[in-house]
Amino acid sequence: MSQPPGGPLTSRRGFLGIVGAGALAAAGLTGCAAKKELPKGTAVAADKLKGLVPTRVPFQVPGLSPDLPGAEFVEPGFLSRPGTMVRAVTAKPMTSGTEVKVMTPLWGTVPPGLGENSYFDAVNERLGGVVRFNISDGNTYVDKLNTLLASGDVPDLIQIPGWNLITIAHFTEAANKLFADLSPYLAGDKAKEFPLLANYDTAAWSYGVFGGVLQGIPWQNAPYPFATIIRQDILDEFGLSHPKSADDLLTLGKELTDPKKKRWAFGGMDQEIQRAFGAPREWRKQPDGTLIYKYETPEWLQSIEFNTKLFEAGYVHPDVVANQFADHKEPFGAGQLVMYKDGIGAIHELFGRFLPSNPKFDVRAVDPYPAHPGGKVIVWRNEPAGMFCFIKKDLGDARTRELIGIANWCSAPYGTQEFDLVNNGVEGKHFTLKDGQVQQTALGRKEFAPTYMFLSGRPGAITENQYPGYVEAYHGWQVTASQYLENDPFVGIRVEVPSKMAGLVKPTEDKMNEIFRGKRPISEWAQIVKDWQEQGGNEAREFYMKVARENGRL
Repeated sequence: MSQPPGGPLTSRRGFLGIVGAGALAAAGLTGCAAKKELPKGTAVAADKLKGLVPTRVPFQVPGLSPDLPGAEFVEPGFLSRPGTMVRAVTAKPMTSGTEVKVMTPLWGTVPPGLGENSYFDAVNERLGGVVRFNISDGNTYVDKLNTLLASGDVPDLIQIPGWNLITIAHFTEAANKLFADLSPYLAGDKAKEFPLLANYDTAAWSYGVFGGVLQGIPWQNAPYPFATIIRQDILDEFGLSHPKSADDLLTLGKELTDPKKKRWAFGGMDQEIQRAFGAPREWRKQPDGTLIYKYETPEWLQSIEFNTKLFEAGYVHPDVVANQFADHKEPFGAGQLVMYKDGIGAIHELFGRFLPSNPKFDVRAVDPYPAHPGGKVIVWRNEPAGMFCFIKKDLGDARTRELIGIANWCSAPYGTQEFDLVNNGVEGKHFTLKDGQVQQTALGRKEFAPTYMFLSGRPGAITENQYPGYVEAYHGWQVTASQYLENDPFVGIRVEVPSKMAGLVKPTEDKMNEIFRGKRPISEWAQIVKDWQEQGGNEAREFYMKVARENGRL
């Protein structure tokens, strides 16, 4: 699954929520909640949450082993499709005959709906009932979430990305009020009833705990939040190499940008430039035993100065200049922009979307690079989970089990019939096999969209072997990136971000984006940081330092 290009998977993925809407949502939920002090955040070591989350029992697909081995921070890779797909769930999970209403985001074209979509028909037949999706634009998804949470009228299942929920000031309060406690069904050995959910890593499950209650079925993250994604075929056409430092981006910008030919070098690059300059993902431990936030570091300011140069030089696609949340994939596929920052999962999505109409289309991730030649390389460490599927509260035991069963079915790993149906559709209809590899049909391109997969999660694996060289390249990228992971002081601690700090993200980074686009001078950044500190950043620092001390990190 790809990352929407507007913001990071770390703070996370997009700065789309607004504190005013968050407060409005809380007011709708609690009456006078808007007048109350904002939640200050919570933190607990992940190992102390074991009583709330499933005990992990790995699910092994019979006869299946990876061609490229996994390791810590490296996912296993599969170079060919299994000859036989195993059925992981024998019984259909839906038995009540009652339709399931679901809300999910999508960063792409919404497919035809029920009654006009044979992909939905096929999956629903295997599930044993009707799942009806309300699919919303991922770039503005948080706006719909705020309205929905304020109303209290949530669907049976809802996918909420972590980068959205941390921008909602009273999210935990809302979650505890609206969504089911899953521990009675999944804690410890109870998860054996749902073995595909028990297959998730324990660390991912710990991130589904909100306010001391297990509520989110996690989408287990890949080890890394994003990379610089590049059109390899266009670089080859110009005889150009991958950037070895941020400095190289300026050269590539000049070589590649040609407005007359509607080609610009870059889309959004901000998080990759911040990483290249050595800014921390969130907090950094100082030699004096204190914490400094990314906004406060000199590296962050240097990244702003550099990113501003890309905009001033005219190297950034005009749609991105006009709107930081502009769609990147369509102009990238059309060759109108050559590189941008995205989740690495975007690569196989891009192949699937553009390779059929352009056989030369080729995408790669650039190895992590420093700001300047010979500089130190760091890679930001991803959190264990980044998206969460929630189940509506007070539906009764039988209905809740049925919905958990749907999530369990949708969580089947690579090598199973369920995974193949969810991710590819029906063979002969939505895809065919050529030399043992999946080839999406025109009907598949029309009807398929990431939907059922948002009701699930699974341990990571690199499986998109239908795209030549993709598995080897991505696995090799992870092997390289794993050498440079930064030392995050809060690894292994489930931290719920203080609401006041979460509410500052969008206004602060909106101002940063205005600097990129020449609407504010760089000299204003010092005051912007001071405002952040005074309006909640310093208070958040005290909270995080207390958490770090209590867990032996300072």
